[in-house]
Amino acid sequence: MKLPFKSLVSILLLLGVVFTGGLVAFYSMTRQRLEAEALLRQMLRAKEVAYLLKPGIVYTGHVAESTAAVVAPVRDSAELERFLQALLSSAPSEAIHGLGVWFEPSAHPGERPALALYAQRVEPGQASVVVTDARESQPGEIREQRWYQQAMEGQGAPVFPEPHHVRDSIYRVHARALREASGTLVGVIAVDIFIPELHGILQQANAPGGEELLYVTTPRGRIFAYPGKVPLLEWARSQGLTVASLGELTLGDALQYEARQMPGPRRTTKVEVGESGWTVHVSSAESSLFSSIRRFRLAILLLGVAVWTVLLAVPFLVHRTLRVRQLSFALEERRRLHGVLERSERRLREVLETSLDAVVAVDCYQRITEWNVQAERLLGWTKEEAVGRPAFEVLLGPELQQLLARWEVVAPRQRSCATVQRRDGELLPVELSTTIVQSGGMLVRYLFLADITERQRSEEERTRLLSQLQQRSAELQATIDNMVDSVVVSDTSGRITFVNKAGRQFFGEVGSAGLQLSNSYLELFGVRLGADRVPRVEEMPLQRALRGNVVVDADLSFPSPERRRTLHLRANAAPIRDEHGRITGAVSVARDVTDMIELDHLKDEFVRVAAHELKTPVAIMKSYAQLALKSEPKPTTYRKMLDAINRGADRIDRIVRELLDVSQLHLGRLELTEEPLDLRELAEETVANMAAQSTQHHLWVKPGEPIIIRGDRTRLRQVLVVLLDNAVRYSPSGGRVEVRLERHAHEVEVGVSDEGIGIPVERQARLFERFYRAHSGTSHDRGGMGVGLYISREIIFHHGGSMRVSSEEGKGSTFCFSVPYAPQREREDLHS
Repeated sequence: MKLPFKSLVSILLLLGVVFTGGLVAFYSMTRQRLEAEALLRQMLRAKEVAYLLKPGIVYTGHVAESTAAVVAPVRDSAELERFLQALLSSAPSEAIHGLGVWFEPSAHPGERPALALYAQRVEPGQASVVVTDARESQPGEIREQRWYQQAMEGQGAPVFPEPHHVRDSIYRVHARALREASGTLVGVIAVDIFIPELHGILQQANAPGGEELLYVTTPRGRIFAYPGKVPLLEWARSQGLTVASLGELTLGDALQYEARQMPGPRRTTKVEVGESGWTVHVSSAESSLFSSIRRFRLAILLLGVAVWTVLLAVPFLVHRTLRVRQLSFALEERRRLHGVLERSERRLREVLETSLDAVVAVDCYQRITEWNVQAERLLGWTKEEAVGRPAFEVLLGPELQQLLARWEVVAPRQRSCATVQRRDGELLPVELSTTIVQSGGMLVRYLFLADITERQRSEEERTRLLSQLQQRSAELQATIDNMVDSVVVSDTSGRITFVNKAGRQFFGEVGSAGLQLSNSYLELFGVRLGADRVPRVEEMPLQRALRGNVVVDADLSFPSPERRRTLHLRANAAPIRDEHGRITGAVSVARDVTDMIELDHLKDEFVRVAAHELKTPVAIMKSYAQLALKSEPKPTTYRKMLDAINRGADRIDRIVRELLDVSQLHLGRLELTEEPLDLRELAEETVANMAAQSTQHHLWVKPGEPIIIRGDRTRLRQVLVVLLDNAVRYSPSGGRVEVRLERHAHEVEVGVSDEGIGIPVERQARLFERFYRAHSGTSHDRGGMGVGLYISREIIFHHGGSMRVSSEEGKGSTFCFSVPYAPQREREDLHS
């Protein structure tokens, strides 16, 4: 239920009246308390000053009382002078200026007192004291002075008379009557107060600025001390008053001075200072004294105005609430739409600025309205230079000029190639697309330009490389198809994906593309691997390559019905890897070595047959030569001829035996007769026989313990003879040949070292090949068939050992072979 507007106004006015009445009552009550508090603070200030002045008055009273007790019985002038000097010297210089003593004539006959001394400081505030005759400094009769009469009337009580003049000086004294022990009044004693000390107390108590004044008056209303002494005296003289000191001015004069010289009303509070009759006055400006009341009144007034403003504004606010709410909703919706628009424009701006294409907007007046960063880089015009210019001046190029001349909308996502001209005149190929949108009540064309220079270059390069690749592929295909060797490629599953022409001729159906080899295929086609062994599929070179192995010189053989012979192939295989090193297939290259192997067999058979055929006639020739040498003596000429025939027969016999050994090794028919033997003894025996035949060289065996091995004595002697014969043959006359035997953990190593011509490094790798001669064709060629080292290595290999060589050209060579020890039992039996 809604409250009527008039009722609402009446209720608010009533609340305002009630609140105003309460606010006035609260102000009145609080004002009284604040005013009383301010007057109390003023009273406390006056009492504070009175409290500061009281100790000095009390002290002078004590001094006067003490002086009266001491000097009352004194009648001697010198003694009285000494007492006064002592008393004044001991008193503080900042409190007491002088001491005076006067005696009544009744105590000393004569018209004037016999004793009247006055002790004072030589300089104010100093300790040095001088005593003078008080009658010389007092004008007229002392008993007629008002202060003297007041002291006598006081009957010994303290008296603070009004300030009086003595020789242009004003004295403020604390006086009292002197009594003898009998109580008879005999004189008066006076203590002069040090006025600067009183003024100092007032100066410290007064606040700067004159907002608050503290001063002291005498019992008769005379000014005793005033903080602004000089301004007050100047004002009094300007009023026509003849005054020399503050003591001549009254309290009325001070109040009149304050009223005229200090603006604004003032409030004065006074406090009596003990029994002295002095009064401390505190005069404060009401503006300063009651400043808290003024601030409180202003706060109450502002509060009332604020409350009435609120009460009067409520009806207007209520009346406008619905309208304001409606406007707020409209404004919020407008802000939301404005924010959406700003975000949309910001996103559009970000898209335009971060776009990889150059974006240009042209309005219906052919003026450029948008130009992004890519447009600056592509066309060479900055945004500030391009925006606002005619599009025909900036967008140069036949396609762009033709496009700007018409306004039909290009199909969406349709891009075309064009040529644009940069600001510096360079022509660039671009990819162009355009669209027309409605913006701000007009049509705007957006052009999107993408630099395709690099793309064209890439396309040209790609076309060139593709052509080159196709040419290379054709060349490679032609090369592979015309290779004598077969080329077979398989995928990771082992399925054959490519076979060249030679492969198809070699393998026939087995080498067809798309075929996957199996054990049954290998058995069916009689494939053999190595020495007539039927292989399994995983042992084939191509399958081994798929597992990551590189296969070199694997021998394959299989019958070929077309050629009516057994084909022998020597295959190499390797895995095919991608850029990440993963195996994606394998390739195998095989060469037909059938003719070479058959020729090798024929050669070996020829060597074997020739050796056997030569063996018998050589033996007959050697036997007849030896028999002829042993028969009756022959002439020297015949004997030399028979010796030559015998040596030739020996050499032919050695060659025949070597050829037979080579043949047996190649056919795998070398037989060994193994037995336990002392290798050191065999080496010493062989060296001794060689030394007897070659007296021009020094052959020796490094001594040591016996070394028992298991081997063929004849074949091991044959190895030692070959190594010693080579050492002697390629060493200079008088050279040294050393044989050493070194023990190792499981074998013994025999080394034959010479000081001969050495072997070039590049020829050492082939030393153990059949029929290879390292010095063939050089000045160091000593003849021979080049099979000695080959046979020696094979003999050591059949003994379970190995052979190696180390040589340096011009410094000699060392040939070493190692063989295992004989079993422990055989070694013990041989030693026993």
